[in-house]
Amino acid sequence: MVFNISRKIIKYLKYRRLYPNSNVSSESDVVNTTIGKNIFISKKCHLLNSSLGDAVTVHDYCSILNSRLENNITIHTQSFLSNVSMGRFNYVSSNSKLDLTEIGSFCSFGPELICGYGEHPTDFVSTNPVFFSTLKQCGTSFAEKNCFEERKKIFIGHDVWIGARVFIRDGVKIGNGAIIGAGAVVVKDIPDYAIVGGVPAKIIRFRFSDEIIHELLNINWWNWSEDKLRKAQIYFVRKDIYSFIEWTRKEDFINNLSVSSRV
Repeated sequence: MVFNISRKIIKYLKYRRLYPNSNVSSESDVVNTTIGKNIFISKKCHLLNSSLGDAVTVHDYCSILNSRLENNITIHTQSFLSNVSMGRFNYVSSNSKLDLTEIGSFCSFGPELICGYGEHPTDFVSTNPVFFSTLKQCGTSFAEKNCFEERKKIFIGHDVWIGARVFIRDGVKIGNGAIIGAGAVVVKDIPDYAIVGGVPAKIIRFRFSDEIIHELLNINWWNWSEDKLRKAQIYFVRKDIYSFIEWTRKEDFINNLSVSSRV
């Protein structure tokens, strides 16, 4: 018991020295990982070979492996991230498992999300990996080389909302602004601003007209600076999407005019 207390004290002092601008629990393991400012890592977390930007919160019992997280992100309790890259202003709800996934910014993920976890062949004699994989999932393998592509990267765009208990198949691409209803099983690509649901997931409708979708994709507001986003906040919460588009056009015109006057 004394040894455990001493170990925690040593780790606490180590983390205070390494991360003076953050709060890292001495009950967590942070190995070969860089973190920014205002980081909060709760107890019993495991971070390995990763990088975290500023203002990232990681709640209890999470694992983050070989991943890159940008600024203003929250990972909720008992979530597992491996080989994940994630933009800014995202949150992942509890008990989620994401692997080999590239994620944009401003995404909202409900609890128990599963991204991938491997494919099996359907046209071989057997679907068991003992015949086609060298990873030895069963403890051994009859294959001398990999005969099937088990893992494919998943791409999730910007401003995507995913409901609770959603499964996303390996290799799927989800467009910007898409909404995936709770309990959906996503096995095919989802276009920009589509609302989908069901098993397997199918398009229910699109959030906006083709004209508005085209405008929003050209605006790329998810790449704006925080100052511009704060300035535009009142337009983000209006049901009149055209008012947001018009404000953006005026801002761009003013900025271009200002740049021209300085040249």
